[in-house]
Amino acid sequence: MNRRFRLTALERLRSGRLAEAARMLGLARQEVAQAQAESGRIQADLQACDVQTRTAPFAAASAASRRERLRDDLRRAGERVHRAQSQELAAVAGWHSARGDLRAVEALHEVHRVAVADADARAEQRELDELAGAVRRGRPDLDDDGPGGDLP
Repeated sequence: MNRRFRLTALERLRSGRLAEAARMLGLARQEVAQAQAESGRIQADLQACDVQTRTAPFAAASAASRRERLRDDLRRAGERVHRAQSQELAAVAGWHSARGDLRAVEALHEVHRVAVADADARAEQRELDELAGAVRRGRPDLDDDGPGGDLP
């Protein structure tokens, strides 16, 4: 039996892909967190932007203009959050795919390891059987303590 696992290079390649997918997932989650934080900051600014009841007309116009700009910023921030969440979902799917691909090769590697261990056990048993047969047939014993050894 070939003792070398032939898919070692593939296993390393898929491990690298899984690491890259995990890195991309981390970046996507970071982007979502940043987008949500910015959206929350803009929303807090919008809620804090109110006009006093007694204020100059130019201040009221300025506050209205600022609120309008903040609403536009909030809409764009919401779109950014949506895009970031979509990228995160894609990154999660990519990570799951990479993990599944690696698990398949790891399962093949485990099957190979078990097959090699079984082949070793069979070879050892065959060697022990041959030694036991040699002793029974009256061949000179291997430890040189006389004919037939200590066996009855």
